[in-house]
Amino acid sequence: MTQSGARSPSYPLLLLTVTLGGILAPLNSTMLAVALPELRHDFSVGHASIGWLISSYLIAMAVAQPLGGRIGDQLGRARVFRVGLVAFLVLSLAAAASPTFPVLVVLRTGQALVGAAVIPNGMAMLRESLPPDRLGRSIGLNGAVMSFAAAVGPLIGTALLAAGSWRLLFLMNAPLVIASLACLFALRYPEPQAPRRLELDWRGALTFGVALAALTLVLNSLRGDGGLIVLAIGVAGLLGFGALFYRTQRSSALPVVEWNLFRSRSYAGATGYVMLSNLVMYTTLVSIPFFIEEVQHKGSGTSGTLLGAMSILVAVIAPVSGRLSDSLGRKMPTLAGSVIIVVAAVMLLAGLSRDVSYGYLAASLVVLGFGMGLSFGPASTAAIEAVPASMAGVAAGTNSMMRYIGSIVGVGILGAILGGEGSAPAVGLFRAIFAMLAGMSVAGVLAALLIHHRLPEESEAGLPAGGAIAPAGGT
Repeated sequence: MTQSGARSPSYPLLLLTVTLGGILAPLNSTMLAVALPELRHDFSVGHASIGWLISSYLIAMAVAQPLGGRIGDQLGRARVFRVGLVAFLVLSLAAAASPTFPVLVVLRTGQALVGAAVIPNGMAMLRESLPPDRLGRSIGLNGAVMSFAAAVGPLIGTALLAAGSWRLLFLMNAPLVIASLACLFALRYPEPQAPRRLELDWRGALTFGVALAALTLVLNSLRGDGGLIVLAIGVAGLLGFGALFYRTQRSSALPVVEWNLFRSRSYAGATGYVMLSNLVMYTTLVSIPFFIEEVQHKGSGTSGTLLGAMSILVAVIAPVSGRLSDSLGRKMPTLAGSVIIVVAAVMLLAGLSRDVSYGYLAASLVVLGFGMGLSFGPASTAAIEAVPASMAGVAAGTNSMMRYIGSIVGVGILGAILGGEGSAPAVGLFRAIFAMLAGMSVAGVLAALLIHHRLPEESEAGLPAGGAIAPAGGT
């Protein structure tokens, strides 16, 4: 089924189009991860400041994901997908020429805002075009390619750093965006003849973004970098804008987040698991380069191959887990993968030391990659198929938003735990980070238990279209 009902798009071309657009986010994340130490020294900024390059991107992605999905629901998936790709290309070229660190942060944030239109609408195109018995394997294959992009990202980033500068990393986006646009043009995805009037909760989006920024400021200030005044400002902003966001969501007919989605136990469990597992994976992804280069004093090549080992396992396992989830249900592979992630987090916590071997770290990260590859695709599929196809965009956007919130919290805690601006962090601080990740991975197991073994044909229930939070005492 498609938006217009005119014809079904070519399956291989649809998958290629969505995948080419989808790999932009993981590729940019892992390439940039290995470049963070160089960026920090190139612009002469500290750990907290370089953390804002990551946090601003994640905050913008978290806020804009559900908005991007809702815009696609109203104006057409392919149309919004195309505009997002073009804008991402323009901002990538501008980021490669950034003269200062603040300019780079602004352009990177812009990349997130427009990139948020690509991911949920690509997922929604798959959801509304494929039957349930092909959806899991398709999302699994899409996830495998995205994971492969994440796997080669550190290697590409390392090669580009050796060849010249971190600026080359942003130029890598150009051929991918152009290829995705060409495939989208050839696909001729059916679009609505009469798009709906665009209705968005801009006030809610703004207050949500400020609240997330305040949360990040609080986490970064916990180590005392900004003093008590900055910490107090962050707490006041978090409480004030958090309360304002809650009020706007109660009264809005089309809130930023379709809160009624969480009435579905399977959607709530799957989305919660996606958030927690991504917190573990992304925090590990960002922590390892700093540990390797600032504690063990090894080069970016070591970091790149370690992160590559983790991501390659995700890419290898994801298609298999997608097929398993189509035949056995979404819950079993998600739950099994969540337990394996706990094992990986405990391995990192137990074995971390200044002289821990490359082999031990690689083995731990391979286990983590195996768990992510086994569980992430089935969990994402469980979330997006738990709602009617007409809400696929906002459902995918909200699911992606929670994934980025997990990353925001993880990176914020990372910034709060690491040492002062100019000093190299101690091993004990990294142990504290992985102790936190072990706890989060256990919480992920509990979330995975909420996913239904099998869903009804269309969705769990006819979820109401209105998304406002139910009044106190409501259901």
